[in-house]
Amino acid sequence: MAGTGDRPEVRLVAHCRRCNGWLVSAESVRAGIGPRCAIREADEQRAATALQPTALTLFDVAA
Repeated sequence: MAGTGDRPEVRLVAHCRRCNGWLVSAESVRAGIGPRCAIREADEQRAATALQPTALTLFDVAA
C-alpha cells in the first residue's frame, strides 16, 4: 500500500499536430507541435516561400 506522502504524478499531454506523437513538455503542449516537427515545418515554409515568384506591384505592371 502506498504511503500517505505518495501522490500520483499528473502531467498534461497532447499530440503533435504534425506527427501525432506525444507532447509532454509544457512549451510543446502550448504550441501544439514538438521541437523536431517545428523545425521541419519552418524549413518547409521557408522553402515554399523561396519557390514562390515575387508578387508584382502596380508600379511593375505600369512600367
